[in-house]
Amino acid sequence: MDGADVYFLELNGRIQVEHPVTEEVTGLDIVELQLRVAAGEQIDLDVMPRGHAIEARLYAEDPRTFLPQTGRLGRLVLPPDIRVDSGVEEGDEIGLSYDPLLAKLIAYDSDREEAVERLSRALDATTVDGVTTNLPFLRWLVRHPVFRAGAVSTAFLLEHAPLSATPLRAGSGVFAQPWRLNLPAPLPEAAPDVDAALPAAAAHGHGTIAAPMPGTVIGVGVAVGDSVTPHQPLVILEAMKMEMPVLAPFSATVIAVHVATGDQVAAGTPLVELG
Repeated sequence: MDGADVYFLELNGRIQVEHPVTEEVTGLDIVELQLRVAAGEQIDLDVMPRGHAIEARLYAEDPRTFLPQTGRLGRLVLPPDIRVDSGVEEGDEIGLSYDPLLAKLIAYDSDREEAVERLSRALDATTVDGVTTNLPFLRWLVRHPVFRAGAVSTAFLLEHAPLSATPLRAGSGVFAQPWRLNLPAPLPEAAPDVDAALPAAAAHGHGTIAAPMPGTVIGVGVAVGDSVTPHQPLVILEAMKMEMPVLAPFSATVIAVHVATGDQVAAGTPLVELG
């Protein structure tokens, strides 16, 4: 906002991925309502929200790095006692061209605590074989005491690394309490110095840089004999609407380049050798 002027960063002219949460607490069918509005009907709503709903997105992605994964779905078991919105089935191929969302699990109950507990049981009853998914992360998350206490923020995964040991209770910290933007905010914490955290031996090193995710090579920024510095882009990968630069971890000389623009690579494929 700038005075009386309001600017949109983005406007999605569609229902949101989270629309089942709204539908569960209101009893509405938002897709049906969209079609009725498009047909010219006059819609009169008397909405009385009730209870609590929570949605988990089951993705074909690494549960620690959240990078997309590919493969063929083997066994797929989705929970029968909550709402599940899914468009995949056993035998489907999860490729590189589309968003890796497999299913949405929506749990509803009388309050947040009961809804989270119901979601936790549903995640335990879910099985996916053949493709790496974020299911372990979702199970870890719904059991985390900070999440259970409703005290998460955008700093949550910085303070609690994915799949790290779960504390017995929620701890205190700079983001432990909510605040409003028009009131004093907690004192900021400095971002970690990644370079300072590197071992001294990493100032100049050697090794093979591999693809962190499956994808298409859309750019190669180095050639044999080039000198590179830490964080310099070596290769750019694209998969599932994401572009990811693969960076040099240390100063080195390029010994070999194993890929070219347009190549399809699997996770772990050697890209560049440094020495």
